[in-house]
Amino acid sequence: MNILFIHGIGEVGGAERELLLYMDELPSRGHEPTVICPEGGPLRGELAARGIRTAGAAFPPWRKLAGIWKRFPSVWALRVLLEDLRPDLVHVNEFWWIPQTLRAMPRALREGTPLVAHFRQDLPVEKVWQYELDRVDVVCAVSRRVAATLRAGGIDEHRIRVIHSGLGSEWFRPSTGRTRKAVREELGILDEGVAFVTVAHLFERKGYEPALRAFHAVVRASPGAHYIVVGTGDMAHERRLRSLSGQLGVEGRVHFVGFQTDVRAYLEAADVYVQPSLMEGFGIAVVEAMACGRPVVASETGGLPDIVVDGVTGALVPPGDADRLARAMIELSADSPRRLAMGAAGQRRVAEHFSVGRMMAGLTAAYESAVKRRAPSATALTPS
Repeated sequence: MNILFIHGIGEVGGAERELLLYMDELPSRGHEPTVICPEGGPLRGELAARGIRTAGAAFPPWRKLAGIWKRFPSVWALRVLLEDLRPDLVHVNEFWWIPQTLRAMPRALREGTPLVAHFRQDLPVEKVWQYELDRVDVVCAVSRRVAATLRAGGIDEHRIRVIHSGLGSEWFRPSTGRTRKAVREELGILDEGVAFVTVAHLFERKGYEPALRAFHAVVRASPGAHYIVVGTGDMAHERRLRSLSGQLGVEGRVHFVGFQTDVRAYLEAADVYVQPSLMEGFGIAVVEAMACGRPVVASETGGLPDIVVDGVTGALVPPGDADRLARAMIELSADSPRRLAMGAAGQRRVAEHFSVGRMMAGLTAAYESAVKRRAPSATALTPS
């Protein structure tokens, strides 16, 4: 099939890394992908490097008043592209862009072309209907929690598919990037110092504030500890976090390293991965950390319990609870054998449950289901 992906963000984060995996895998499965995304940003370059056909479009925030005047031109521009491309299936790679896509699809395309949408966010139930998911053939939920939210929001069970994000084969091979020693030397982390790391955009919902308060307690118990923060986002929020680290007296041990293309180098430079999110649809960085053999301390929210097995591959704590987070971090910082055992268990879990092959099998099944909803007599999409 000719599969058209609609993705309204030009930066590269977890959802975008997953999109790039689709691009790597779909051609070998007989499908031809095209991506409509914003003109600027690194995603376009990553797609071009893979030889993927792209087209540029604007995606203003659909439910914000500031974007209302941009709606008509953005819908019209997207409609022109859809009429030109005439895909066999449309995959909206996050639910934010469903309303714009539905209004942009010409009538013939809207009536005859299967529409699949991804839902990666852990949103309140009352917001589900606002994005017109009842008009989508198949909704791909990134975790069991997200699927439960969709069901509670009135989406038919038969149109929901839980598809956990997966990792490419390179995560199961030795790293070719910068070494653990090089990164730690660059950041001034001594050999005996325990390093924690978080890879996430700098937004309030990611829980960095309780994480910094927890780290303050960790430093009191383990003076050689360091905390690496990988990601960019809300600049005002980053300034608040930097200010907080100063107020807590840990600014010399908290390293804001910004966006990094070689995320794996920072995961391997650390000893424990921390995901302190207040809300989290899934958490692909947690899977990546486990693939690197790192134990995980994560909030018990959203899709994180789908990944982390409490007491086996890491620890789950209540979201926003800095005290519980600190206790879990301190316990692991003081117990190297336990860190190693949990890290090894995490690697086994990732290999079994979160491979790219398993993810693509789920995605292909979702496409088949969407096609059959439009044409019940359609044959399977996978080659025999």
